[in-house]
Amino acid sequence: MPTNFFKTVNTYGAMLNKLATANFFVGLIAFYFITTQSSALNDIAARFSLDISVSGFKIPAGFLMPPLVLAILFRIIKLHDRISDIFRLRAFYDWEYVLKPIRDTVGSSLDKKTILSNRGRLMSKVFYKYASSRSDNPVVDKHLIEMVLDQLTWYWMIIESSFIVFCVFGILLYLEAFEHALVVLYLGLGLVIFSKVLQGSCSKYTVQEVDVILDSAPRKREIREQFDALQN
Repeated sequence: MPTNFFKTVNTYGAMLNKLATANFFVGLIAFYFITTQSSALNDIAARFSLDISVSGFKIPAGFLMPPLVLAILFRIIKLHDRISDIFRLRAFYDWEYVLKPIRDTVGSSLDKKTILSNRGRLMSKVFYKYASSRSDNPVVDKHLIEMVLDQLTWYWMIIESSFIVFCVFGILLYLEAFEHALVVLYLGLGLVIFSKVLQGSCSKYTVQEVDVILDSAPRKREIREQFDALQN
């Protein structure tokens, strides 16, 4: 694994690359584990005997290519976004820790349904306008922004890893490797629980960002106008 893997993430692009790296190594372990349960798949992978060096380890190409292709595919489709869309993860987070506290503080009466229907626009106008890692002079301290982004990267990494683990669980059921499937299921559930812990850690930093944004009467008026515009 690259030594800079544990470096703090400070941009969205860096986060995506870190997720792709994690997916590759998790996929590599998962694929190898599946081949130990399927002699047919193992024989196919073993046909490609060319060794490729990865982080100092020589890995046969047959075992390297499937996880590499999956990592690239997941990077292209932004797997965490697709999982979030299905389970409404980001919608919950944005509402619970950003939009609802901001709405209540500025005194808007805009209902939850309208806010969530316009979530993207509102997040851009009332949050990222003041707390974006791309801004040269954001209202929120850049260190705090980076802390949030870094914590969210680990959160999404666990979410994507759990997706891979549950896929392995399904494959093991198909292969009738039930005992191993049960262990993998427990691992997947453990990752889901851990993701909730990480979400709590992320939310603490996000709440701090919101507090900084709202620590200004002019900004409160600007934000209130954005909510009021959706009522007209």
